[in-house]
Amino acid sequence: MKKLILIIAVLAVAWVGVNYLRTGEFTLSPSTQSEAERRIADLEDELAQLKSQIAQAGRTASMTGVDTTADVESLVRRQEALEKEIAEARKRLP
Repeated sequence: MKKLILIIAVLAVAWVGVNYLRTGEFTLSPSTQSEAERRIADLEDELAQLKSQIAQAGRTASMTGVDTTADVESLVRRQEALEKEIAEARKRLP
């Protein structure tokens, strides 16, 4: 009986691990997101990382006095493009 419980526990942990690798969440049952919803989530994650990079560039410029306008300008253009892409993707959702 103990072996059966151990096997079930190991299988449950393995299943949660597989779901975590696929979705990034610790769950027993994976969420059923459409491809469009996953794409929007990925774009939002990328946008959050981009905003973090912009903030970091601002902090670096203020601390060191180095001109980072060219770097930030390209990041801002990418941010605007991502925001438009997210808005278009949301319009396509049912």
